[in-house]
Amino acid sequence: CDGGQTLPLCMPPATGLGMDAEQKTVFAFVIFLLVFLVMLMVRCFRILLDPYSRMPASSWTDHKEGLERGQFDYALV
Repeated sequence: CDGGQTLPLCMPPATGLGMDAEQKTVFAFVIFLLVFLVMLMVRCFRILLDPYSRMPASSWTDHKEGLERGQFDYALV
């Protein structure tokens, strides 16, 4: 290009349309993180809406072998 020419023809060819390998990797990683964040948010909202549905009923009754009535004070010591 001459110094006096200001047409778009003097500009270098646009290579911004394609992405190189590093940009593709970063883009894929960001998409993966966003999908993971959405999955965690959905899980948290489901737990908030119905917290006791995910908890097994056996966890309420397990670990009571030595903790019968009157023996709780000894279990703490």
